[in-house]
Formats: sequence, structure tokens, C-alpha cells
Amino acid sequence: MRKKRLWFDVHSWVGLKLSILMSFILITGTLAVFSNELDWAFNSEMRVASQAKGTPIAWGAMYDSAVEAFPDGRLTAIMLGPDPWFAAQGVAQGPDGQLHRLWFNPYTGAYQGATGWLSIQRFLRSTHRHLMMPNAIGIPIVCAFSFLLIASMVTGLVVYKKFWRGFFRKPRFDQPVRTWTGDLHRLGALWSAWFLVLIALSGIWYLAEKSLGGAAPRVEEPPTTIEREGVLPAGFTGADLQKAANMAMEAYPSLDLKVVLLPRRPTANLTFGGQADAILVRPTANTVWVDPATLNVTGIQRGETLTAHQRLSELADPLHFGTWGGIVTKIIWFLFGVLLSGLSVTGIIIYGKRIARGGPGAASANDAAPLTA
Repeated sequence: MRKKRLWFDVHSWVGLKLSILMSFILITGTLAVFSNELDWAFNSEMRVASQAKGTPIAWGAMYDSAVEAFPDGRLTAIMLGPDPWFAAQGVAQGPDGQLHRLWFNPYTGAYQGATGWLSIQRFLRSTHRHLMMPNAIGIPIVCAFSFLLIASMVTGLVVYKKFWRGFFRKPRFDQPVRTWTGDLHRLGALWSAWFLVLIALSGIWYLAEKSLGGAAPRVEEPPTTIEREGVLPAGFTGADLQKAANMAMEAYPSLDLKVVLLPRRPTANLTFGGQADAILVRPTANTVWVDPATLNVTGIQRGETLTAHQRLSELADPLHFGTWGGIVTKIIWFLFGVLLSGLSVTGIIIYGKRIARGGPGAASANDAAPLTA
């Protein structure tokens, strides 16, 4: 009994003392799953009519539109949206060094407008990832909560006697608030246990990467063959970019092109990335490099050739945010994120009701019994 009392005290301490910050991290992470969709809802520039699968992407036309709309800036990337009804995004750096988001119809290349760098997606990502603090401080703090999530789950299962019987136990809504919130708390905890473990393990992986310096570099970008004065050859146009994109897709037929990175130095290549045969990797895991001067392919990196360490680094984000399966997995991740966030709230209600029932001492004397019911 004393040992169970200790397990329960740890469970209560983790859930109560750290509830505000824990809830904040869980809620911002849950909202971050649909952060791009939230931006899409508030910015008409990001919306396009979806086209039939396989409709060609106008990479060259988007480049020309960017040059025309933002002549004093430097385009650094063009990326397709997560779904067909999203505009393509161009990232451009202005003369003052500020970053801007340019939006294009990916099927026609037409320019649709610009937005600032700060967005709902950027805000939620930064607050969830490092609490708007410097990365070196914020990331370890957030990731450390992964251990507390694991501790909360383990201690909860220990004090919940024969927990495997509770998966289909209906909450007793005809009972007082303390009773039915406790039932909901336990039911939600059981069904979300797999999700909690997944989120916690990926968080621990982020902490390990941050502490140990990250994964080894991928295949080194091959050198270009012709020296040039600017980051792109003089007279480089959208037609050249489109030809380079076609060359990349011809060299890597299974590549579903998602992102184009333009050179940032005179010796760099055009980089074409996307999804291919490797699963659970980011678009830049599958890459074709093309020399912007000769428009010849200089190298190819395939996701399936990455090392085990690199593959783990690649799958962390898709698994943590649920982006790996498109809108379906996003919905699942969002719902279970809401469930985890709700566990923090119901835990506080349970603890508060216990204290109100018998004063501060009641929480330490009588807590174990209800949990094992």
C-alpha cells in the first residue's frame, strides 16, 4: 500500500505541479498539427482550386512571377503546399534581409500575393518547440517534459488496478463531477497511451539530437562545373528552371517533386527534393542536384540510402506531427492531442475536487482508492 501511495504521489505531483506548462506544450503542439490549415483559412493568398492528380507544376512560371513581383529581392525556395488546394510558397529575402512569403498558383504560376514571415504556423511551431526562447534553452526544457509524460503514464497504470479492464468502461455521468471526470481521465489515458509514448519518444529523440549534435550530414552536395559571379548565371529565367526541374525528374523518375531550393552561393547547385520510394522522410531526403549554368544533373541522393541514424532523424517530424499520412493522420493526431490536453485539465479537476471534499489532507490520505476502482 505504501508503495502504491508513492506511485500515486508521483503521478499527482507531475500532473498538478507542472500542469500549466505541460498543458501549454500539449495544446500548442495539438494546434500545430493544423497550423498550415489555420494560415490557409485566414489568408486568401494561400488558396487555389485543386486540380486533377498529375497536373503539371509550373515551376518556371512561378520563378518568373517571383522575379516580376519582387524584383529587389532574392528568391531562395519554392515549395508546394501540403494539399492540392494550397498555393505554392516562395521564400524571398528582401534588400533589408527580411524574409517574405510569396504565394503562387502552382498550376499556372500566377502570383497571388505576399505575407510576412511571421505566421500562425511559425508562431505555433516556435512556441511548441522552444517556448519562444533561444533554441539552446527552450528545446531541452520542452523535450524534458517527454520524461514526465512517460512517468505520468507509468505511475497512472501502476495505481490503476487491472487497467486493461477499463478500455470499455463507460464514464458514470450520473455521478458527481469528481466521479465522472475521474472516469473520463482514466478512459482517455488508456486509449491515448500509444500516442503518448510516440510523442514522448520523439521528444526524447529531439533532446538527444540537440545534445549530441544531430545526425551525420547527408550525401555531400557535388560541386558545380562552371564558376559564376552571382548565385545564378546571368540571364537565368523561369524557362531554365523548368528545364532543370524536368531534367531532375527524368534522372529520378519516381521523384514526386515538392520543393526547389535555389543556390545561395556561386558554387551551389539547384536542389530538387520530394517524396519517392523511402517512407517517413522529409522531401529533402530525396534530392537531385542540377548545375544552374549547364542544366546538367550533378548528383542524386535517395532516401533509402541514408544511414539508420539519418532515417531516424527524418521520421521524427512526420511521426511527431502526424504529417506522414496527409489529412487523415493529421486528424488522428489532432484528436489524440486534444485527448492528451484534456487529461491535464481533468487531472486538475480531480485533484481540486479531492481537496475541496476533505481539505488538503484528504488528497494525501484518500487518493489511492478511487484510482483503483
